[in-house]
Amino acid sequence: MREILDTLERWAAEGVRAVAATVVKTERSAPRDPGATLAVSETGDVAGSVTGGCVEPAVYEEAQQVLAGGPPRLLAYGIADEEAFEVGLPCGGTVHIFLFQLQHDLVRRLSGAVSEEKPVALELTVSGPEIGGQRIVALDGRYDPVIDGDTFVLPFAPRPNMYVFGAIDHAAAVARMGRFLGFHVTVCDARARFVTPERFPDVDALVVEWPDRFLREAPIDERTAICVLTHDHKFDIPALQVALDSPAGYIGAMGSRRTNDARAERLQAEGVPEEALARIHAPIGLDIGSRTPEEVAVAIGAQIVATFRKTAVPA
Repeated sequence: MREILDTLERWAAEGVRAVAATVVKTERSAPRDPGATLAVSETGDVAGSVTGGCVEPAVYEEAQQVLAGGPPRLLAYGIADEEAFEVGLPCGGTVHIFLFQLQHDLVRRLSGAVSEEKPVALELTVSGPEIGGQRIVALDGRYDPVIDGDTFVLPFAPRPNMYVFGAIDHAAAVARMGRFLGFHVTVCDARARFVTPERFPDVDALVVEWPDRFLREAPIDERTAICVLTHDHKFDIPALQVALDSPAGYIGAMGSRRTNDARAERLQAEGVPEEALARIHAPIGLDIGSRTPEEVAVAIGAQIVATFRKTAVPA
C-alpha cells in the first residue's frame, strides 16, 4: 500500500471515495506479497496492483460493488479450473484479498505518519462482527505483514538506512539504487569538497566525517545496508571494524580481489575473527561483469536484495 499512498491521499483531499483491495494472505506461489494493494476510486480510477494483472478485473468488479454500498469482503482467488480463460492464478497459488472502503481521515493520518518516518501499522478487521474496522496503531517491532485471527496488521516501518562511504562516481549510482529500493540513503566522506549536493542530488543526507566516527553514532539495525566504496585502508579498515560490531544486515566493500585480500589481512591483524570477515561481501556486488557505475549499482542492489531475502546467489 505504501507505493500508492500519495494517490490515496490525493483522492481523500478531493473527497473522492475509494475502495482498497489488499492482499492479506498467500498460499504457495503468488505474484505479490501480503500488503500489496489495488485501489479503485468512485470515478473509476485505479492505482496499484494485487496480482500483476491475472485477477485484477475480478477485483475491480468486487470493488465497484463495495463502492455501491456493499459490505467489506474477504475473497480468495486461485486456479479456477483447467481453462486458462477463467479467473485464476496461472502460477498455481492462492491469494486472499480483503476489500474495504477507505476512511479519508485515516488515509491522511497514515500518509502523514509515513512521510514523517513514524513507526506505525494499519490494523484491518478482515472477518467477524467488526469486519471493515480500520485503525492506525504504533508499530510493535514487526516488519512483515501478518494476519492474526480476525485482524490483518500491515506495518509501515520507517525506511531502512543505507550508508554509502566514499564520495566517488560509483557512490552516486549506488545512492540512486538505494533510493529506488526504498532505503533512506546517507553518503559520507571525510573530504568536504567531494560531498556536495551537485555531485549527489539523489540522497537523503550528506555527511562530512570519517566513516568510522559517523558509524559509531549512526542508527543501525538488521535492516541496515553499509556500502564501503572508499577502497582506501585508512578509511575502510576502521569503518569495517565498526560495521562488523553492528547488527547491520548487509556489509559490502569495494575493491579488487587483491585489495580485498590485503584488507582482510589487516582486519585480522586488528583482531577481527575470520567468521566476522565472512559477513563482508567483497568484492561488493554480484559478479555480472559490471563496468560502469550504473552497472555496479545494479550488481550491488541485486546482492542487497538477495541478502535480505536470504536467497542463495553466486558471490
